[in-house]
Amino acid sequence: MIIWAKAFFSMFVVFILSTLLPYAGINENATFKIQLILIFCVCIVVFYLSVIYSLSVSKDHVPVNGEACRSQVPAVNGSPVSLVPDHSPNSFRYEFPEIMSILSLLSGTAEGIDKILGHIGELTDCTRCSFYEIQGTVKIAKRKYLWVKNGAYVQTDVFHNSRMKMFPLIFSSMNSKKTVYIKDVLAYADQAAPDLKMLQKQVKVSFIAIPLVNEGEVFGFITVEDSKVTGSLEEEPGDLIFLSELLRIAIVQKKFIDELSLFKNLVNRSNDYIIVIDRNSSKVLDVNETLCAQTGYSRTEFMAMDKDLLMDTVGNFWNGAFFETCGSRYLDVDSSFKAKTGKKIPVEINVTFIAHDDSGYVLAVARNITERKEREIMLQKTRDRVELALNGADLGMWDWDVATDELVFNERWAEMLGYRAADLPPNFRTIAGMIHEQDRDRVISVLRNIRPSSPFFEEEFRVNTLGQGSKWLLVRGKATEFDNESKPCRITGTAMDITQRKQSEEHLRQYADKLQRSNEMKELFTDILRHDLLNPAGTIKGFTEILLENENNAQKISILEKIHKSDAKLIDMIDTASKLAKLESQDGLEFSVMDIGGIIHSVAENLRPMIEKKKMSVITRFSGTHSSAVNPIIEEVFANFLTNAVKYSSENTSISIDIFDEGNMWKVAVSDQGEGISDADKPYVFDRFKRVTKKGVKGSGLGLAIVKRIAELHGGEVGVEDNPEGKGSRFWIRLNRV
Repeated sequence: MIIWAKAFFSMFVVFILSTLLPYAGINENATFKIQLILIFCVCIVVFYLSVIYSLSVSKDHVPVNGEACRSQVPAVNGSPVSLVPDHSPNSFRYEFPEIMSILSLLSGTAEGIDKILGHIGELTDCTRCSFYEIQGTVKIAKRKYLWVKNGAYVQTDVFHNSRMKMFPLIFSSMNSKKTVYIKDVLAYADQAAPDLKMLQKQVKVSFIAIPLVNEGEVFGFITVEDSKVTGSLEEEPGDLIFLSELLRIAIVQKKFIDELSLFKNLVNRSNDYIIVIDRNSSKVLDVNETLCAQTGYSRTEFMAMDKDLLMDTVGNFWNGAFFETCGSRYLDVDSSFKAKTGKKIPVEINVTFIAHDDSGYVLAVARNITERKEREIMLQKTRDRVELALNGADLGMWDWDVATDELVFNERWAEMLGYRAADLPPNFRTIAGMIHEQDRDRVISVLRNIRPSSPFFEEEFRVNTLGQGSKWLLVRGKATEFDNESKPCRITGTAMDITQRKQSEEHLRQYADKLQRSNEMKELFTDILRHDLLNPAGTIKGFTEILLENENNAQKISILEKIHKSDAKLIDMIDTASKLAKLESQDGLEFSVMDIGGIIHSVAENLRPMIEKKKMSVITRFSGTHSSAVNPIIEEVFANFLTNAVKYSSENTSISIDIFDEGNMWKVAVSDQGEGISDADKPYVFDRFKRVTKKGVKGSGLGLAIVKRIAELHGGEVGVEDNPEGKGSRFWIRLNRV
């Protein structure tokens, strides 16, 4: 009769639990079906425990974590350690209201677990009870929950972060799913396993270890320290079994809910959009927070959408036609969602059709591909620009996979070889066969010997085109990939048709040869001019001077003087022309540091007779040393400036010479008081054979051209300007100072 009363009581508890547990704090994010499953499992466990407890009491059997025994096993090595105690029938401690209060703690929360652990502490009247989780393959104990009696002192925890192999007796017993009772840790400690010696560090009298089992494996254990009722608990463990089993259920339930919450949290925090739709009703069952945040719709708004609004928002990927066409899964790489604001969000959707309980569901995981689309657009624009640049530069593009011999190229590359792109074989072997036989080995050798340290190359070679004869190509490229032996396995580059350039270079070479021959003829002519013409002119000069000395006839003397002046002019022209030719053929001069002020004084002294003849004076308005790196030929510049100043100035005027400091250069200026030079003529005064005025002066016009060339060879410059102090001109030259 008692047995069936207990069984009836258990069934009544099941009924009450099925009513109360949905309100006991089970994870609010769990679906209704998951809640029903949890309730059903808890009810089955409670019913099972109640029936087993009733049977064990009636038959004098007490289960120890699922195992029932009749008699007490002898102590281990004579120690007061009982692994399988003998049980006698006793009345159940807890009344119905207390049971309901304890069962209400099965909420899957840490608070509920702490309270159940507190009930165990109060039942056992201990100083401390704990729950440890066994983690890892090396079986390390981690304390997760702790209850301490008010006023008790928490000492060192020998189990926390310790390997269970350090407690062989306790661990082996728990592995066998047996509860360990130790009434006195101080008795027989020298004969017992090392467990007791370790326990003595924190336990004063008694110790109980209760293994917790899930899916056939011990995942943790409960410890009870210094209980005052260890003996009675060992004899009548029913209440302890009840509470420890409830604690096990609560811990397993919390772990499940934590994992469920973690999964739900991960889903909500996912960067992807996740939505579940009922195919039969076309209703949204669930969405993650990411989709809500991006579209502007709340979860409630999604779940309340009708079919038309849902299709307008996410499309019709859940339509049954897709299932019939694509099967249980398909990928749409170019779709879009519509936000509440009307904005289109490009997405890539992975759709899975699921059948469950004769119902059909659709799980869609969509990824926002806005950035990818933008990158694709940018990439396409870049490709268009590159192609435009290649076309504008008339460049062919090619990409060679050395390992497969595959060659990718654009239309221009094929056109250079006389093909259309569709007709040119896409392999390098064909291109290599088109390279001119005199260039082929060299080009292939260059490509084969590219290394990571020098991946670039540039070669000019000839190709035999299809129907267009031989062409010259300029090919530039870079090896972008190498194998393990540092040999190129991918080469990319461009090609340019340089046939016209090569032809121009050949024409330039021929012209250079002609120019060289012309220069040689010029030098030959200069030598003839200087020697072969100068000698007869000198002879004329000598004989004319002799005749003038011996002639008394005035008419003949006049004729001889004209001959003498013309011959002097000829000699001056020959000498000046030879100087200019020599200077123009020179690429450089040897320089030495000289005082240009001293050179000017020397030149002025040499021209004194000419200056005094016109009753003119030279004023040097400088003092000190003016060092410059010059060649002695610089005297020609100063002499020319002074000579021209005398020639083109009136009698009884003066010539001023200044040296100005212009930082890193000296500016030497010769100013006269002549008629001056117009602004229109100033740009031409230094041109060869150009003299802006010939009034009263005879000359070739080569002097200033020689001055300009000498200045160029010195790295300086020359010029002319109006005399700032009055009428006349100022000729100047800039020379580097030292």
